[in-house]
Amino acid sequence: MKTKWIKDDITFSYCVEADLKDIASMLSKESVCKYMFFGPNQEEDTMAYFSPLVESMEASLKEEKIPDCHVFSIRKNSTGEFIGQCALLPIESTNGNYLIGYQIDDTQWKNKYGSNACAFLIHYAFNVIDAFRLTGDCVLGNLGSEKVMISSGFQYEGRQRNYWLVGEKYFDRMLFFLLKEELPESRLKELNDLYE
Repeated sequence: MKTKWIKDDITFSYCVEADLKDIASMLSKESVCKYMFFGPNQEEDTMAYFSPLVESMEASLKEEKIPDCHVFSIRKNSTGEFIGQCALLPIESTNGNYLIGYQIDDTQWKNKYGSNACAFLIHYAFNVIDAFRLTGDCVLGNLGSEKVMISSGFQYEGRQRNYWLVGEKYFDRMLFFLLKEELPESRLKELNDLYE
């Protein structure tokens, strides 16, 4: 069973326990968490969230099954250097509808890794697990994430006002979507060729 996808010098692989220190380090940074509704996190908080996900994925992979939850580490293929992580999380127990997420370490910004992560998630969702819909969200003002989603084919869906409360401040949630049926077949094939 495939557990790793390589495009140029980027490797996407199912997250394993050994990746969690790098993810925890990234999510402890204020710069990385600036536009997120959580963080900066203590290492134990990140471990408490990700460890059960990793254990569940490892158990599925051991049985040669595609996991229910899809969390990936992103590394440079040539050096193994940590770039970030990305994920597809099921929405409201609806088979085939996933929320996308990606965080790129601040040492790796401005290298188009967010765009690469988004493209990989689209490929994985529509070509590997046969999802029918992807939902993306970001905090109002996170123009970088908005740009990544729109350039990847997502469409603006709406704004949920005062959706997240962080500390004493409310944040609006911007919603985006991408339907498999609206993505040109040529784009699906192009993504499949890139990551297969």
